[in-house]
Amino acid sequence: MSITPGAPQAGWYPAPDGSSTTWWWDGARWVPPGQQPRPPVTTDRLVKLATATQILLVACAAASIATIAVETFGIGAVTGLSNGDQQALSLLGTYDQLLPVVTILSAVTLIATGIVWVLWQYRAATHLRGQTRRSPGWHVGSWFIPIVALWFPYQNVSDLWRAVRGALPWLRILWWSTWLAGNVLIQISTRIYIDAQDLDQYQAAMWANALGHAALLIAAPSAWMIVRDITRGIVRRAVVPEPPLMQ
Repeated sequence: MSITPGAPQAGWYPAPDGSSTTWWWDGARWVPPGQQPRPPVTTDRLVKLATATQILLVACAAASIATIAVETFGIGAVTGLSNGDQQALSLLGTYDQLLPVVTILSAVTLIATGIVWVLWQYRAATHLRGQTRRSPGWHVGSWFIPIVALWFPYQNVSDLWRAVRGALPWLRILWWSTWLAGNVLIQISTRIYIDAQDLDQYQAAMWANALGHAALLIAAPSAWMIVRDITRGIVRRAVVPEPPLMQ
């Protein structure tokens, strides 16, 4: 009785047609010489973009912490003034000086992170071309199209994640839900602040902004881990051994 051995692991093996060449076995089928899967030219640029993105995500988190601190300070000042504490007027003056600083800091770090993120995502999608539902161009463009930007970027990042990591949805769900919630709350805060006519409305704007940045503070480490894991997966998959030399 003959026993059929299990399929060998992916690698280079003597040609199944009996010739003196070696063929690539991908785990499911034989691939003749010249048709074997080739790794990307290099993953160095991807790794550099990932590192830059992660550094900027940390900067975004720091900016959110600063914004939360300033808004908390402002909420306390408004509460004091509402309770008749006239010294709170000077605290509100300090708040008015600090708010533009943290607002500009948050905007600059967010824009810089967004630019580097889409460059990283484009590069990652290029390395995984054919394994995602959309092209690398769509991985970038979907961030900038109204309505589409509410869902397509999540799907695109999910495709990258599944291609290298398998199905672990909770981290991506946490990132995307807190990212959307943070942006919505910040937009609400801006609208309230522009139309505010009394202290209660200003305080509501402060609360909305603080909560929005609290959501972004949760989104930042989630995004950091997503960038790390997708990049690691691509680098790991990019290593394809060279065919052995025939004696």
